[in-house]
Parts: sequence; structure tokens; C-alpha cells
Amino acid sequence: MSYAMTKTAIIGAGIAGLACARVLACQGHEVKVFDKGRGPGGRMSTRRAPTPMGEASFDHGAQYFTARDPAFVTEVARLTTLGAIAPWTGNLVRLHTDGTISPLANETLYVGAPGMNAVVRALGEGLNVVWATRVDGVQLVGRAWHLTSETGVDLGAYDQIVCAIPAEQVAPLIGSVAPNFADQAKAITSLPCWTGMFAFDRPLTTSFDALRLDGHPIVDFIANNQSKPGRTGPVSYVVQARPDWTAAHLEEVPETIAEQLAEALMDIIEDRPTLIFQAAHRWRYARVDVSRGPGHLWDHTRNIGVCGDWLSGPRVESAWASGHHLGLAMRTAQVSGD
Repeated sequence: MSYAMTKTAIIGAGIAGLACARVLACQGHEVKVFDKGRGPGGRMSTRRAPTPMGEASFDHGAQYFTARDPAFVTEVARLTTLGAIAPWTGNLVRLHTDGTISPLANETLYVGAPGMNAVVRALGEGLNVVWATRVDGVQLVGRAWHLTSETGVDLGAYDQIVCAIPAEQVAPLIGSVAPNFADQAKAITSLPCWTGMFAFDRPLTTSFDALRLDGHPIVDFIANNQSKPGRTGPVSYVVQARPDWTAAHLEEVPETIAEQLAEALMDIIEDRPTLIFQAAHRWRYARVDVSRGPGHLWDHTRNIGVCGDWLSGPRVESAWASGHHLGLAMRTAQVSGD
């Protein structure tokens, strides 16, 4: 098989799926990426909402990321040049249980600009991404992989496929065709997260731009969204709840959660500004609790691969590295004739 003519389908247009797609596309593969979302984002989403003081924006998924892997450092530099990534500076701190405060991290923290979804948008630039399409059926007929959508639409036949979705969604999709991969995915537990989004009529009386709280009964992280580069609009904050608190309130309605997180925020900052917008979003699979595996999975005998942060670590960089290195492994297998 000539790898330059290989048709590849990737299920999932998140960081991992797009990183894999870029490697393959650059080597001449015909790559098509399918995603159930309406557009770029996923756990790197940016929510926009109208308020009496103009449109507010909220990074209500991942708040920032780091770059340590040399290959990812190079990719971050490329996306920074394109204007899709910028460093997040300011008073970014961590409050420990003993009341002491330390820097949030001793390394550069990056964000998408003007929103976190800009990273996904830039990674997908030039790729064939089909949005609003949930892949519901995967079959291997001879040497060809056939995909169908949840509405029964034939999505085509491919020489090789990649599954780049959360661990909990892997087994239901490919369990019958790749049971060994499905079993590894079943061993993974993802932590949930309720996220509150709040816009105010004035700046809050607080010195921090980001605050991680150790030991708070409800709140895990608070971010001043307007302190990130490229953000405009009214004062907006994102509040992320602790995983254990989220799990205990997982099935409550968003309106109730938003009220509880707003009250927790105002108690922490000891300020009572006027709310002009509030909402809450539930992430059932916010981040993996414990990652397992070699970083990615690839079966060269049947040309099926799996990538994602659950195979490498609960970080944006880990998701990218998983997809990137799977793409390299697939390329190597094709060139060597395996």
C-alpha cells in the first residue's frame, strides 16, 4: 500500500485527533476528520453570551496549558506566530490549605487567543473536518473500514481509522472490532466538572487573575477571563468546581449549580458585584483521573489506532502528543510496509 494514497478517517476533532491528522496530511494521506460538535472546541471551548453590557466570553473548558515536550514546544511556537496562542501573564496563584500563596506554576502558561477554541481552530486549518457528524457505526469489511453516522448515513470506506474520543466513548464505538483497545479504555475513569460562567457590571475587588484553591469544599479553580490576552467585553469569570463536589451534584439542573457557584465565588472574593449573566456547564468527562497505556495504540495488522489524553496524561499537551506520536507511528508503519 502506498502511504501517499492512503485514505484515513479520524473520529474526533479534538487536540489529539487534529494532531494526528496534521502528521498524516503532511505526508500525503487523504484524511477526513469527523466530529459530533458544531464547530471547533470540545474541552477547549469558548462560550459567548449576550449581556446588557455587550457580549461576554468564557473559556469554560480547559483554562490554560503548558509546553514541555520539544515537539509540542515547536508547535506552540508555530501557533503563536499565527496569533492563535499567547502567554497568560498576571497574578496567577495557588492558595494552599495552610493559607499560604504560591505561583500557580513555575513555567509559562499558554492560552488560545482570542479564546481557547482558537487552538483547535488553528490545528484544523487546511484539514478536511466534517462537523456536526457523530460516527455511530464502525465495520471492517475485508481490508476496508466502513463508517456510518448515527442517522444511518454512509460516511465512506477507509484504509485506516483513528479513534480520538474520550475513553468512556471508545468501547461503545469500537468494542466489537477492537476489543483489546476497548478493554483498555474501560479501565479509565474520567473526572466530571461543573463549570460556572459569570459576567458582572464592574471589576471585582480581587488581586488575582487566576486562583487554584486547595481544600475548598466546592471550588477548584477561578479565572478572570478578561485577564487573558485578546479577550473583550464585560468582566467575566469562570469558576470550576471540585470533581468530588461535581460528582455529588452531577444530575442537578444547571440553573441551581450556577447559583451555588456564584455564591461560592462571592464568598471567596468577599465582594458582591451585580451579576449580569450566569450559567453553568456540566463536563461529564472533564479530565482523566489516572492515565494508562503507552501514549497511543496502533494495530498495524488491521490499521486501527486510538489516541487521547487518557492514554498519556490529563493535560492539553498530553492529548497533542498522543495524537502526534500516533501519526508518526502510522507513517512509519506505512513506509516500512507493516
